[in-house]
Amino acid sequence: MRLPCSDLYRRWMAAWLPALLPAAAALAQPLPVTLASDPAAIAKMALGAERGTLVVGVLRGGKAAYGVVHNPEPSAAPRGIAPNSAEQPMFEIGSVTKVFTGLLLAQSVERGEVGLDDTVGQLLAGKLASPLSLAVASVTLRQLVTHTGCMPVMADGVIGGPALAAQFRAFDKAAFWDALSRIRLTAPAPPCEAAYSNFGMALLGQILAERHGTTWGELVRARITEPLGMNDTVIQLGDKASRVAPAFAGDRRQRLLDMAAYAPASALRSTAADMLTLSRAILAGANGPLGPAAVRMLTPLARYEGAEIGYAVMVRGPEGGRRTYYHAGVTEGYRTLWLLAPDSAEALIVLGSNARAPLQSVMLAIGKSRYPVPTVEVPIDPQRLDDYQGQFRINKAKTLSFAVRSGRLLVRETGRGYNALTPIGSDRFAVTAIGAEVTFRRGEGNAVVGVALAQGGSRLDARRVGEAVAVPQD
Repeated sequence: MRLPCSDLYRRWMAAWLPALLPAAAALAQPLPVTLASDPAAIAKMALGAERGTLVVGVLRGGKAAYGVVHNPEPSAAPRGIAPNSAEQPMFEIGSVTKVFTGLLLAQSVERGEVGLDDTVGQLLAGKLASPLSLAVASVTLRQLVTHTGCMPVMADGVIGGPALAAQFRAFDKAAFWDALSRIRLTAPAPPCEAAYSNFGMALLGQILAERHGTTWGELVRARITEPLGMNDTVIQLGDKASRVAPAFAGDRRQRLLDMAAYAPASALRSTAADMLTLSRAILAGANGPLGPAAVRMLTPLARYEGAEIGYAVMVRGPEGGRRTYYHAGVTEGYRTLWLLAPDSAEALIVLGSNARAPLQSVMLAIGKSRYPVPTVEVPIDPQRLDDYQGQFRINKAKTLSFAVRSGRLLVRETGRGYNALTPIGSDRFAVTAIGAEVTFRRGEGNAVVGVALAQGGSRLDARRVGEAVAVPQD
């Protein structure tokens, strides 16, 4: 998944890559990490120079292994991370919480308790003090779990980081239901092109809770964490508070992010061991402890920014081929990445106590290893490079611009710097540092009319909309 370019979205939404084409210069160091790497090496890369604690858990061959890094290191040598979750530090997992909400929906659909095409209006009939608009009432559970319901990011808009955190903290059930009655969709009627929505996912969780006559937290406990023995996956910390890794954003200490109505979107705290327990149960498939719901939750339901999305699980890779399932999360003081690779029966959980931990390097490295691009340069006539110059529109917010400088083709995404492209075949180029492949499409008269960008198991298409722009010289 790729995020809008604002710092706010980078902080608060899930990500596979924070941008389509991050500057290759920022990734000059080699990226040797794969799912088979030592978890301690992954942890070191994922925390970088930021303060805090970061734990990596890797599941391979049914066995769990852990790595931990602290910055600064404690005066006494830090102990290793044991498989016993009672000895592991706890972290906010942010939007990885959405995976639990997606699993609850998969379970409910498998049991015949709800249907994917049931609407908000049907499921909340007679439960709200104020009527819903016809458009909001028509939104389906399928659309909520895939972010295609035209829901805004948050109920009351997003002005800035503090305002967003305040909204998470302030909304109780009454405020949430009141907001639903006055919410404005981002389009006249669903479905919409997928656009990440904390409000929509919270709404899904609250609807499921209402359907079962309980709270979302109790539903998670009864249907997921207690049956799987995930005793350290909780909303309220209680006597576990002393085990929480201190939170940072850069060098600044941060508060924990407590929330009520938005709980189904971001409220859970957990450990690496518990998250690998969940991973093992999902990888076990229909014959595992979660039954058919484990398979259902990974089933793609909609397109999502060049790839697909299942039950709140991002899906990368070709149908019938090597697929990767993941979600990421950020709160004010924590950053998380959860990833499954069923083809190799591997899983990864990265839990960091710094919102600025550079998980991008880990995500890029894993994407490169699982979806490699050719790296051998193929000679090209420099005069042919003019064919590719121009602007190519991906969507309303994103454009790729191609230009030539010093005999090399360069590309930049809206609002970002240039990357040099390496020719790898006919109308094909690569940004080898970040594992991206660019393929141009020709139309009438053999003119270049479009381009496809493949990266990390996803593919985005763009059409030509303008001529090349000037490129700053060295």
